Amino acid sequence: MSTDTTERALRVLGLLQARPGWTAPELARDLGVTTRTVRRDVDRLRQLGYAIDADRGAAGGYRLARGRAVPPLLFTEDEAVAVGVALQRAAALTSGPDAESAVGALVKLDAALPGPLRERLRDLRSFVSHTGRTTATVPAELLTRIAAAIRARTRLRFSYPPTRSADVLEQRRVEPYRLVAAERGWYLSAFDLDRDDWRLFRLDRMSEVAASTLGFRPRPEQPDPVERLRRMPVDSYPFAVLVHIEAPLETVSEWFGPYRTALSAIDKHTTELRAGAERAEYVPSWLSDLPVPYRVIGDDAVRAAFAEAAERMRAAL
Repeated sequence: MSTDTTERALRVLGLLQARPGWTAPELARDLGVTTRTVRRDVDRLRQLGYAIDADRGAAGGYRLARGRAVPPLLFTEDEAVAVGVALQRAAALTSGPDAESAVGALVKLDAALPGPLRERLRDLRSFVSHTGRTTATVPAELLTRIAAAIRARTRLRFSYPPTRSADVLEQRRVEPYRLVAAERGWYLSAFDLDRDDWRLFRLDRMSEVAASTLGFRPRPEQPDPVERLRRMPVDSYPFAVLVHIEAPLETVSEWFGPYRTALSAIDKHTTELRAGAERAEYVPSWLSDLPVPYRVIGDDAVRAAFAEAAERMRAAL
């Protein structure tokens, strides 16, 4: 198909995805073409694998069929990046068939993307560490911009609050090294030029992010950002989590994996979890799969979050 024809066919597909049904005259009017051209475009989409049903009659209605083989999907660039990041996270944090499926889907997505977008996604694959299923979202364009700066080894400048509650913003100049997707959010590990030290920056607190024209040479000693996040003091979080688990430390440590550093033994039969949370309502889901009894000691907001979660579960019955 020519470029114009392909673009128009994709516009037809976008319209069919946006609404359950369209008549041929409606599509023709929206696209500025004849109904005959619409029929040709629909036939081309069918040849590409899209299942499109047509209603008989003068109106000639069309709709995407449901319940058949999965057709090719139409993504915007940001949507493609978001899907790619989600698949990378699944491949990194799961095992067995789930991880294999995620890797297979990544390979197919990579093969289907145009060159520039494929490079953006590969940058993210190379420069992102996944340590948890973060609930925080950041624009895909910001992720790929920072990843590109890491690959090119160019400085970044952005505005950032000096504290979590500060109303003012400070200008920061950094050498970016790695992105981390953690449970508490997305982070950039970078060397802060004004403070002459390594820092972790929350991406959802960064604004006016721009790449500089100035490059930098990699510093020989780079701290592990994942380890720094795990050792971040509990009092640096808005909410404190204190839980007593009725199982020995050795057993509980196996369940918590890389987060075992938040555990300590109270006695031979009881383990204490002491951690921090960005939001109290996240905590019940952390412990929902524990196969042993436990008691939530604090803080008050976390206890309230467990009470609310319990009420929702009771109501579901």
